[in-house]
Amino acid sequence: MEHLAKTMTDLLLRHKYITEEQAEWCHYMLVKNMMSIASLVLLLPFGALIAGWGGVLFYTFVFRFLRERTGGYHAKTPHGCLFSSVCCQSVMLFLSTRMPDPVVSAFVAGFSCLSIALFGPANHPELHLSEKELKALQPRIYIRLLIVAALTMALLFVRPDWGACTAFAAFAVALLLGISLRGYGAQ
Repeated sequence: MEHLAKTMTDLLLRHKYITEEQAEWCHYMLVKNMMSIASLVLLLPFGALIAGWGGVLFYTFVFRFLRERTGGYHAKTPHGCLFSSVCCQSVMLFLSTRMPDPVVSAFVAGFSCLSIALFGPANHPELHLSEKELKALQPRIYIRLLIVAALTMALLFVRPDWGACTAFAAFAVALLLGISLRGYGAQ
């Protein structure tokens, strides 16, 4: 994927669709989007076997919705990131199917949302976010957390199995954020 992203970036540079200053950012975004698509292609069918299509769709929505603004653990290589992300998400989906009690899922969601609110966002070295940019992300994180908390609570009343999936998606994001803040991952 790195090679494909490099080739695409070079092509865009040659045709002057991007400038030399934009090349590094373009390459990063291409790799990020390719990894995102690859993780979806791997996770959705596998996750459907674990939690059903509804569960994996709610899980994936919440995970990506929160992770987009919070950051978290990034492996040193794109393939390592893909592998660790799919493994972590698969484990969390599996755990969500083993938590039939909505009270436990509500506790997991509450703990996760509180952790994300207190410790997010994490800065990834390739993003180079300034303190001002990190501060600007915090209100967006709070809004997303409120949406996830409301969705999870509603689902816990209507479809506890799907509510557990959303609770454990938030837990996965909190876990990856915590790992990153402990200094692990690409630095």
